[in-house]
Amino acid sequence: MSAPSSSWVVVTGGGGGIGRALVHHFSSTRNVLTCGRRLGPLNETVATAPRPGAIAAVACDIGTSEGRALLLRSLPESVAVTLLVHNAAIGNPGRIDQLDVHHFEASLQVNVVAPLALSQALIPRLRASEGRILHLGTSVAFHPQPGTATYGITKMAFHRLYQQLNAESTDVCVGSISPGMVDTEGVQDHVAKARALGLPHVAFFDQAYANGWTTPLPQLMRFVDEVLQMDGEAFGAQEWRFSEWHTQQQGQQGTSYAAYEKARRGNATANTAAEPRGAAAVVAALVAGFAAGAVVATSMLKRS
Repeated sequence: MSAPSSSWVVVTGGGGGIGRALVHHFSSTRNVLTCGRRLGPLNETVATAPRPGAIAAVACDIGTSEGRALLLRSLPESVAVTLLVHNAAIGNPGRIDQLDVHHFEASLQVNVVAPLALSQALIPRLRASEGRILHLGTSVAFHPQPGTATYGITKMAFHRLYQQLNAESTDVCVGSISPGMVDTEGVQDHVAKARALGLPHVAFFDQAYANGWTTPLPQLMRFVDEVLQMDGEAFGAQEWRFSEWHTQQQGQQGTSYAAYEKARRGNATANTAAEPRGAAAVVAALVAGFAAGAVVATSMLKRS
């Protein structure tokens, strides 16, 4: 293993699930600043990391300006910041005629305002280190279903932010990935709440669990590494989906993820926004390059 780098990665929502996995992954080779609203889970993230001393964890609410200021003050001055990962997100299920508007506003703050404000604050440092920004997206943004208004609408706005950042002349590349369904505390909480409300999309989650369509975190980290190694143009060209990458990696062994994609799309309503699609040639080249050893997975580039 190469020597740890002195550069820093900022990961929001590091108290569990994908966020914890990202913190552990990046902290094996770099320093990581992470945050969450609950101190206990953050302490567990640090304690279970391969290099606990490489992690700075801050209990704060990034949906508030005070919370964001606290997070940013915890980042050492003059250090190189090479990656900002927007992972934190909230959004309870609920039919739109019964939607909690206060929770919707809070979700906008966490899912949209916070990523915008943190990007604004860190772009100068990312530019100086030729760093990048990575968004953790979701297919829910593009497939409206009953009961998914809060999460879906705010994550669609989050996706639009990724596009806007790339349209601006910031000299910082911004990418987006859709990790698929990861079996996390947040997903389990969502399913329980949606089931209590009798929402139809619970059937998809049940099908996904029954068929083993959840995303394995070690493979997700490998996928993240490969996306981060793309050149800037490819990196920001589309939202890259783990399910498609995994299917192409595994060939016929990946048919379960092809079924996942089919079920996911079939579960959505007919009136949907067009989901962004990428250049198949770029995906094929990435997969072929990895198989040939041309793409080397690395931790150097790299939601509770």
